[in-house]
Amino acid sequence: MMPTSPAYAESLDLPSAPFSVLCIDDNALLVDALERRLELEPGFQAMHRVADFSKSVAVVLQTQPTVVILDIDLPGGVNAFTILADIVQFAPVSRVIVFTGYPTGEGLRRSLAGGAWGFVSKGTSAERLILAIHRVRYGEAVAEIDD
Repeated sequence: MMPTSPAYAESLDLPSAPFSVLCIDDNALLVDALERRLELEPGFQAMHRVADFSKSVAVVLQTQPTVVILDIDLPGGVNAFTILADIVQFAPVSRVIVFTGYPTGEGLRRSLAGGAWGFVSKGTSAERLILAIHRVRYGEAVAEIDD
């Protein structure tokens, strides 16, 4: 059984280091809920958001988040895989979790081949998403297709 998220750092015998998250997603309700849940996590410092998806990489470079949550299906013809490639190239310290409502094997393959540290279905529970964030920030690759 996987440990619960607040105890994850302790289960690895690692310090609860400060971390921040940047969310590139057009669902404001989801981003708000994620921020409220992250506020309960030890070490959480900030949730950054992207309003103009064409400027996603610039916001990553400006805020230097520990983890980036990247929706694979962005509006306006914005290509999430291009954003992923640019983050990996220009901000390699930030680890990307691709977050999708359409989890497919092809999406998983493209995400991991493109340098994402994680691939998480929007159908997963909030606790499993939080756990994925912790796992990725401590250097583990994660694939959460479904609950």
